[in-house]
Amino acid sequence: MLKQPRTILFFTAVVLLGMLLGSKACAQEQPVPVSAVRAEEKPIYNSVTAGGTVEAERSYAFCTEGNAAVAAVYVQEGEAVQAGQPLWLLEPSSELRWTASLLENAAAVLSGSEDSERTAVSVAQGPVTVCAPADCTLLTVPSAGQSVPAGLTYAQAVDLAALRLRVKISEAFVAEVQAGQQANITVSATGKQYAGQVRYVAPVARQAVSLTGGQGAVTVSAVLQIDGADGSLRPGYSANAKIFVDEKAAAVVLPYEAIRQEGTEEFVYVIGADSRIHRRPVTTGYALSQAVEVTEGILPGELAVIDSPGELAEGMLAEVTV
Repeated sequence: MLKQPRTILFFTAVVLLGMLLGSKACAQEQPVPVSAVRAEEKPIYNSVTAGGTVEAERSYAFCTEGNAAVAAVYVQEGEAVQAGQPLWLLEPSSELRWTASLLENAAAVLSGSEDSERTAVSVAQGPVTVCAPADCTLLTVPSAGQSVPAGLTYAQAVDLAALRLRVKISEAFVAEVQAGQQANITVSATGKQYAGQVRYVAPVARQAVSLTGGQGAVTVSAVLQIDGADGSLRPGYSANAKIFVDEKAAAVVLPYEAIRQEGTEEFVYVIGADSRIHRRPVTTGYALSQAVEVTEGILPGELAVIDSPGELAEGMLAEVTV
């Protein structure tokens, strides 16, 4: 008679144990699905971009010490000439006539280099043959019969063998630019890119002034050498220079999506070896095109959350998709 109650108690215990184990299984923690990326170590750089104009490294401006007239011209505009080659004949002139051609030539030479070498001759003793000061290419040439006022540049030549880029750098960034820094130079007319190097940064700044008297941006002039210049590059072309002002050979970077902010604190959610989420404060550095440098708070190879279906908290179990 005792077997039946014992059997009932045994089966009751089994059922209760099964219910207890089932309830524990139901209460087991469910992982949160998250997307994550590994912090990457790579070389990065910071740059300053400035626009400017291609110019010849050496240019020559022709002028006279007294009023003169062009008696004969032996060359043509655009012609490449050799040092010492006769260019044109000047003779003294007491009569000065401002012609359309004279004004056109005067305007053309204004667009030349800021530091052209002046080639001045005197006609006080009679007619003078003006010769090429060096191997160069003539950009502007006077015409026969043209008047040449004393001191006014009336023709210009350049040495096309060596070209450079003169840019204007905003005053906000000029402190970062120094001679010797490398650059990439992109020419607007051709789309070609050349390597370059900063050779000179002007010691003074200039402020642009509009025709209405308004004040424009303050800039500082800088000159960059152009490496590998070919025949497609011409003085007067506009170009942009990306000057590399700082470079780090091994920086830790993360996508912008991984960086979170709460007040003034920046932090990331890191997936630890225990597969749990840990909030980690970080310090960021340079902002790159698609990522940001992290100078403190995370190591290369660590997983950082970039996306999750809901709010995250310290210690959550994570199911990671990389």
